[in-house]
Order: sequence, then C-alpha cells, then structure tokens
Amino acid sequence: MNYQIELFHSLLQQFLTGESALLTLDGEVLALRGKDPLSYGTLSASAGTVAKYLRMQEGDIVLMNDPYSGGTHLNEMTFVTAVSEDLIWVKRVPHTAKVQAGKSIEDEGLRIPPTPVFQKGQLNETILGAMQAHPLCPPHFAKWVHEKCQEFSVASKRFIEAVEVSGLALTAELIEEYWRMSREMASQRISDRAYGEARVDYVLDSGELLRLNLETRDGRVIMDFSGTSGGKTVFMTETAAASVCFHAIASYYGFAEFANAGTLSLLQVIKPTGCWLMAKYPAPTFKGMTCGKAALQSSIELALSHIHPKKVTSISAHCPIFVEIKTSDRQNCLRLFGGQSGQQGRVGLDGSVCVSSIEQIERDYPVRISQINKRDSSGGIGKFSGGRGSLLRFEILKDLEINWLTDLTLYRPRLVRTCTHGDACEVTLERDGQIKTLPVLGKEIFKAGDFVTFASASGGGSGLPEKPEA
Repeated sequence: MNYQIELFHSLLQQFLTGESALLTLDGEVLALRGKDPLSYGTLSASAGTVAKYLRMQEGDIVLMNDPYSGGTHLNEMTFVTAVSEDLIWVKRVPHTAKVQAGKSIEDEGLRIPPTPVFQKGQLNETILGAMQAHPLCPPHFAKWVHEKCQEFSVASKRFIEAVEVSGLALTAELIEEYWRMSREMASQRISDRAYGEARVDYVLDSGELLRLNLETRDGRVIMDFSGTSGGKTVFMTETAAASVCFHAIASYYGFAEFANAGTLSLLQVIKPTGCWLMAKYPAPTFKGMTCGKAALQSSIELALSHIHPKKVTSISAHCPIFVEIKTSDRQNCLRLFGGQSGQQGRVGLDGSVCVSSIEQIERDYPVRISQINKRDSSGGIGKFSGGRGSLLRFEILKDLEINWLTDLTLYRPRLVRTCTHGDACEVTLERDGQIKTLPVLGKEIFKAGDFVTFASASGGGSGLPEKPEA
C-alpha cells in the first residue's frame, strides 16, 4: 500500500466513528464503518435516496429514519451531510430505544423520510416543530436534532481541514486505486480458503423460512435466497438484508476495515420477490431488523462453517432480549445480550445486561432488581463451550407494564457435527408460587408481588468428537 493510500485510509479511520460512511457525490462508497451489520449498505442507500430527491449544498444536513429509504430502526436517526462539493457523510445515531413491534411501519413510531433540517447555516424550525408535534415523536427530539446538527457541522469542517493539512489530493485516480487494492486484498482472502457450496434452512418461531445457498468461488461470494418464504410478522428491507450479508462475509474473511465500493463488488445477493427479505411498504420492520437480522447472520455463519471445516463455529445469540418498562410518564428499554459461540481455539464470550444504573431504574419505576447475573448454564457443550447468556429478574412492587421481544429462533437449525446448540431465550413469571413460561414476544401489566425473569440465549459450543456416518 503506497503512502497516499495509507494516508487516505488513516484519515478515513479517524473521521468515520460509530455507524458512518463517506461517499462521493455520485453515491460511490469510499468507506463504511460500524459495529451494526445493518450499517453496511443502508448508510449508502440513505445517501442514494437523498441524492435522488434533494439537491444538497455544502454544509446542508438531511435527517431521516425511514427503513424504506435506507434507514433501520425508527429510533435510529440517519444524518446525511454534504461535507464538501464532492463528498457526502452519513452518520447514524440512536435516539430513545423502545420495543416497536406493530402491524405496520406506521404503528412502530414516527417515520421520517429524507427531510432537510439544516440549510444555509440555519435550522429548519418549522419542520422540526411539525415532527415534535407528532404523537409518536420522542420528547425533546427537536432540541436533540439541533445539538447533533451543530456537532456534525463542526466535525465536517475538521475533516476537510485535516485533508488540506495532510496535503492529500482526493483525485479520482487515488480513489480508484484505493478501491482496486481493497478489492484485490479481499478477493485474495476469500480465495485463500476452500472453495465450496452449502445450503442452510433456518425457521423463525413466527413461521418464516430462511433458505440460503452460499457459494464461494474465484474470490467472490454468491448468496442465493431462492426458496425463502414470504413474511408473516417478520419483514426486512432489501438494503438491510444486503447490509447483513456483506458484514457477515467481511467479518468472517477479515476485511471489514476495508468496506468500500471495491469490496462490496465481491458479493452477489439473489433474493426472490415477495420473500421476507424484500419487504414492501407499509410492512413493519422492527422484528426484521432485530430477530430477522439475527437469523440471517446465523445462517450465513453456519453456511461458511460447512464450507470451511477448519474454522467451524456454532451459533451465537446475535439478537438481545429487549425489555421495555413503562409508566404513564416515562419508559426505559433494557437489552440483555446473549452469549457468543465457541470457535476453534477459544470459548465463547458471555452475554451482558445493558443498563446504565440499577439505582436509577429502581427510583423511576416500581420494581426491585433482585438478580442481574450470568445465566446458570455452561452454554453449548464442547471443547470450546459457548458463552453464557445473561439474566435479569424483577420483583414488581406496583402494577407495571412491560413489553419484551426475544430472538424468535427457538427452532434450531442443523449444525455441523462437531457443534452443539446453547440454551434458548426464556421469559418466566412467578406468581403466587406458580412459575409460568411466557411467550417470546409479549406485552403485559404485571401485578405487585410478581417476579419476572428474562434470560438471554447462550452461545453454541464446538469441538465435540466427530460422529461416524450411520
């Protein structure tokens, strides 16, 4: 990698933090960054939608969250900023989290199409006021958007200044060379592994079938989802599904750091019209962006394990349990992350509970958190055991509404022979000395004296002795 390319890559690394992307004015991806698999495609799709309908000037900022325009969850806001005459910066920032499952996208929250909120150095107070007046808009939303626009304006100027100080000339030739080197490096990493083909069937609790035929050849990956069923209650947009597909192979083969137009060209995704990976408005998307995403990640990892037996992995608990506690004037959404799968050479990592302050929750809501711990399980068995799930137990002190959603994948797909499944998610209610298992998705007003326990899934294990053919 020559000096100019190294400098360009370093500048991108410093600038693109969190879930973000930098694109040319024509929509070509210079770089994608983020931990969320949904970012690898939806960010560029957001920029493409904005470019299609709006003419942005340098410094302008467009806000959106619509999944059908390139967004993901309705509580995650995507800001599209023109940092210069030639470059578009896309940044996704979460706002108030909640369990948003509904019968249509309009039931799940305030849906914002690409909307100019900052133009010619001025915030569009009229548009923000209209958003704030919507009954599903979070409180103090307009103030939050104002703060973010200020942050992005400052960050954009700093990036341009950093490029100028470095002396780097962002020419078309430099960008093309960056894409070419990235593509060749990624293609070589794919080619260095065994060629092959594998089929995986994955069934969600809600009845949707995910059928994947994955093939690697000539330094490229082809994912064919022909045979995947239509959606019943789980739906995912086309760009979100493509995002997860790319993130899965980029992470597996080790080139996620070089996610750009060059490496994106190495993946071909085939999805039949009408399947749940090709949702059409106004289908709801919250379950698809959570449970559907987890099923898609697991199916791809499982297919790659069949093709590459020297890097076998079981199934990780990719989808956390979402637990939303609500009173008349406030709500809080907690997440219980599951365990990771054991892999050749290491055991899986345990899950965790994402909660800022136990004391604050107990002050704000009529609950006592009687237990927050690792799940009483060893995870999937094997030489390299899966990580344990996390556990959260509430004692209800006064009538309280709780909404929850687990990963919807209690039906277990066939694993490679040396792997085992971990424990599935579990939600239980203890009332008057009786213990009852609750459904994977629910909304209920619990009574004083109830104990409600949420346990996230454990990761699968690997390293069992190979069983002979029957």
